[in-house]
Amino acid sequence: MNAAERLDQHFTSSETTPEFSEAVLTLDDGTRLCFCHTVEQRWAKAVGPEDAPASGGLAGELIEQVTGFRLNAKHLDVQFADGSQFDRPLKPVD
Repeated sequence: MNAAERLDQHFTSSETTPEFSEAVLTLDDGTRLCFCHTVEQRWAKAVGPEDAPASGGLAGELIEQVTGFRLNAKHLDVQFADGSQFDRPLKPVD
């Protein structure tokens, strides 16, 4: 199973800002993949579950494989070192 398939299998929900500058993907182990893309910043990080934000879990394993991403009003597109790609349309949180 490649990284994109693994992310898709464990993906439970997503949230994004109305400007589509930040997005958070929540995984079934409670960990989160966070992405930010603005004029001033561009980063991706893994955050543990609410009760243990410093723990890595599945998000920690996946973030190590991210080679690039695109975040805009159309979608979040994540590229992985194994050549796989996760592409998901996003809806802003009201």
